Amino acid sequence: MDFGNEAHEETYLQVQECLPDFFDEPYLDEEDGHFYVRYGSTVLEISVEAYGPNEAVLTIMSYCVQGVDVEEDLLVGLLELNHALPLGAFSLVDRDIFFSHTLFGRDLQPRTLLGAIAAVANISDEYDDRIVAKYGGQTALERIRDTGGRLQRKLAIGEG
Repeated sequence: MDFGNEAHEETYLQVQECLPDFFDEPYLDEEDGHFYVRYGSTVLEISVEAYGPNEAVLTIMSYCVQGVDVEEDLLVGLLELNHALPLGAFSLVDRDIFFSHTLFGRDLQPRTLLGAIAAVANISDEYDDRIVAKYGGQTALERIRDTGGRLQRKLAIGEG
């Protein structure tokens, strides 16, 4: 892993050290250096990146719904939620909805990390079934069960 600055390295190592205390079997993707954990019915991706010369940012992203039917009222509803929620934001990439929150890493405390992870997971978990019921698609766990997940797909095509 190449680190952009000292804070990037320190934050990354702190996250790597804390996650096993919080979760059974956190997964580290050696290719991109991102961590993956399961929290309730939600799958979270946790990444750490350098930010400027002296800081790092940690992004906690939830795979909320994949393969949704994109409709105008869904888009308006997500924007209204973004305005109302105290932290984080929904985003849409193609037909996949994500929920994420970003923190500065330099002075990150384990309690703050766990609280942010719980908040992202709880918000995503609160809305994923509602979105699927109205606009179709699959929750992250449904998608993993159907496809075997990223690691299983890599192994199946000989990349693992």
